[in-house]
This record gives sequence, C-alpha cells and structure tokens, in this order.
Amino acid sequence: MTTSTATATATAGPASRVLALGAAEVRLLLRNRTAAISSLFLPIAFGVFFAFTFEAGVAAGPGVWATIVALQLVVTFTMGVYVTITQTVVARRRTRVLKRMRTSSLSDAGLLVATTGPAVAIAVVHLVLYAVIDTVLGAPFPADVVPLVLAVAGGLAVCVTAGFATTIVTPTPERAQITTLPLFFVMFAAAFVVPVLPVGSWWQALVLVPGAPVGLLTQLAFTGGTWAPGLLGLPAALPGIVSLVGWTAAFTVIAQRRFRWDPRV
Repeated sequence: MTTSTATATATAGPASRVLALGAAEVRLLLRNRTAAISSLFLPIAFGVFFAFTFEAGVAAGPGVWATIVALQLVVTFTMGVYVTITQTVVARRRTRVLKRMRTSSLSDAGLLVATTGPAVAIAVVHLVLYAVIDTVLGAPFPADVVPLVLAVAGGLAVCVTAGFATTIVTPTPERAQITTLPLFFVMFAAAFVVPVLPVGSWWQALVLVPGAPVGLLTQLAFTGGTWAPGLLGLPAALPGIVSLVGWTAAFTVIAQRRFRWDPRV
C-alpha cells in the first residue's frame, strides 16, 4: 500500500508541474495580444474564409471539401502551432526562463512539453470548431476517417518539431515572423495544390514537400481509395505517411543536434 502510494505521488508530481507550467504559458499567451490574435483568432477566421470562398455547401463535392479541410488544417498547423511554438520557445530562451527552469525538478522533455503544449491544445480546439462549422455548412462525412486522423497527427508532429528546429536560426521572437515564412508558404501552397491533382499521377511526387501529405491524406479521406494503387502501384496513402514520418524525423534530428537553451546572439 505504501509503495503504491509513493509511486502514485512520484508520478503525479512531474505531471502536475507540467500542467501548472502549461497553464502559466496559456496566461502569458493571452496577455500578448499579437500572439493571441495570430494563434487563436486568425486560424478560425481563415478557416471560415476558405469555406465561403470555395462556395462550400451541400452541393459541393467531396473534392471541394477536401481542399477546404486541407487548408483549414494547414493554417492551424502553421499559424497556430509552428509559428507560435517558434515564438514561444525563442521568447522563453531570450529571457533565460528555459535556462532557469532546467535547474528545477522538471526534466528537459517535461519543460518543452509544458512550453509548447498549449499551442497544440489550442490547435485541437480549432479542429473541433472547424468540424462544427463545416458540418453546419454541409460538409459530407469523410469516406475514410483513417487518413484524416493520420493527416492531423502527422501534421501536428511535423509542425511541432519544425518549430523547435526553426528556433536554431531565430534570435528574437520578432525575427520569428521572418524565419517561419518560408516553411509557412511552402506548406500552405503544397496543401492547396495536392488535393486537386489526380491520384496516381506523377505530379503527386510533390507529396515529398512539407504540407503536401496533409493535402493528399485529406483528399483520400473525402474521396476514398486510401489503400488503392497509386503512384508506382503503391497504396495511395503510403507516400503521404512516409513523407510525414520523414519530415518529423528530419526536424527532430536537427533540433536535437542544434537546439540551444541559452539566448542566441
């Protein structure tokens, strides 16, 4: 009984500290009006804009909705997760908060989870709101939910790791508005183009570009054919899955090797 209680306390301790630090990060995010607008409100505004711009509705086909949902996902992943994590980590590093917190009982992993967790949680809330908005506007239920789940999980993983990798070349929070632009535009453009390409065409080699797998998997979710033969006779979803795993691994390796806890000058 005593051993069980001690184990539970030891487990709850780090978890509660991570949650407490995460709650503090949420409060800091809400106090920063610029960050709050860019991470909380702009993704929702763009998501609604995409739905109305593409004349979404009951009459819109699955292909149209695939494009809309892909853009909604990417705008949340890039603005709500990627840019926010880059700015947050750089800001905490510049004020030496990360350096000081490393001397606490929190592990490095726990510290980074607490710092970036709020951005991921907000992104999940955005996705729920998108689901409600799209349903009201007449979006059909996906023909296959699995690729959509993979697009969400993989897209979040890519943008979280990319955020840490981008801090390597970002000396100040203000500079993050510039250093995040290249990947932001690449992911956005790729997610827009890929859903309109015919499955199995050589143009779908673009799935190797960050952001494109989200578009491909979303297209398959709404139009079906997830495991049907695609490029080179491979299952249609496989290139997108491999690309998501590959980019997540690449950004993780870069971040692990080059990430700095001290302010970058």
